[in-house]
Amino acid sequence: MQVQKINIRRTILQAARCEFLKKGFKEASMRAIARQSGITLSNIYNYFRSKDEIFRAVLKPLLEEVEQKALNPNSGDYLTTDVFTMKSYQQKMLDDFTVIIKRYRSELKLLLFQANGSSLGNFRDTFTDKHTLKGMEYMRRMKAKYPGINSEISEFFIHIMSLWWLTVVGEIVSHDELTGSQIEQFLAEYIAFGTAGWKELMKV
Repeated sequence: MQVQKINIRRTILQAARCEFLKKGFKEASMRAIARQSGITLSNIYNYFRSKDEIFRAVLKPLLEEVEQKALNPNSGDYLTTDVFTMKSYQQKMLDDFTVIIKRYRSELKLLLFQANGSSLGNFRDTFTDKHTLKGMEYMRRMKAKYPGINSEISEFFIHIMSLWWLTVVGEIVSHDELTGSQIEQFLAEYIAFGTAGWKELMKV
């Protein structure tokens, strides 16, 4: 019975993903999801309370990846000045960002441009605010570890850089003509440019 419930849930999410990607959250229809999944509308409500809950479930793997990789600059891996000089750190950042964009390209487009009307409709603001706070915390922790660095970076600048990251991702997923290798090249350029900028600002 449990396996059957898992399979039904998976079927609903697969149909919902197709519907959301095609129409966006606002125009997506629960009836269409029911029709495409072959599961009655009343039965879908046994698994999900609302269209919004289904939408969040469809995007859950992406949101978890973003939380782990893009919203976690304070992990021990990055609390070192080596991030500004060692190629291995830049390669790790490149690998992390590439995975998110290549694995969830369609979902990112859905989240950034077609989530209006859902509880994720304000994702840009939420992400930017959260990333800004994480950035400020990162500066404090780096200063504690390396007293000689400059950590007096304005909160507004960190806010703009956080928003810039989302803009970069949005531009990439908006250009369907970009190949995987072109995306990797651009991300490598972006990371190299950003790393050099932060190195200069922090006087590392």
